[in-house]
Amino acid sequence: MDKDFKEKLKKIHCIELSCTCYRAISKEYKNPLSAEGSKKASGRWHIKGEFEALYLSESRKVCIEELKRRVDDDTLIENLFDIFKIEINVSKILDLTSKESLEILEIGENQLLSGSIYELNEVRLPNNLARTAYKLGFEGILVKSASLIGNNVIIFPENLLKESRITVKKNAVK
Repeated sequence: MDKDFKEKLKKIHCIELSCTCYRAISKEYKNPLSAEGSKKASGRWHIKGEFEALYLSESRKVCIEELKRRVDDDTLIENLFDIFKIEINVSKILDLTSKESLEILEIGENQLLSGSIYELNEVRLPNNLARTAYKLGFEGILVKSASLIGNNVIIFPENLLKESRITVKKNAVK
């Protein structure tokens, strides 16, 4: 499967992203740009032990909705997580929200969103896409949120270009 994606991904034009994103991190972590969490467990868009990923959301609302998929109590969310506002300026992003990109890859949006990250065989397709994008040097991926209300940006820190910038705003968003 990776070999098919490699040739198909080479046909997709990268996009630039310059925007404000939001990132929730467990209060046990202090650095909102740390990828420590992705070293401990696999997710939809990264594979534990293979490469690191920073998960960002396009809005605070999307960020909260992503948390609610794991924690259903708003009070627990406030007690367990800090939410940071992060400015990004990156130029080599794979846009998987684009119909054209999905057509080139010959996959449907639902294939990227279905399945549970707790059952890794159910997220094999996103994992393989992410692995291939990472190996091809993409800085990250723009994807629809599994919450279905917006988009997420997954950044591969090791692939960031010299001119790319990711900056944390001074204060956590309350």
